Amino acid sequence: AMHVAFPYVDILRYGGTIPGSKDNGEVLICCPDVDVINVFKIEKIDN
Repeated sequence: AMHVAFPYVDILRYGGTIPGSKDNGEVLICCPDVDVINVFKIEKIDN
């Protein structure tokens, strides 16, 4: 799943916005494994 998540992590890490995201600091992604349904939430937290 990391190869799916990494581009989104990099976008948020460097201050970008996720294309198609309603909230620019949050994205839901799914693991591409057809046998296991995993949904991950990546959220940018500002300090």
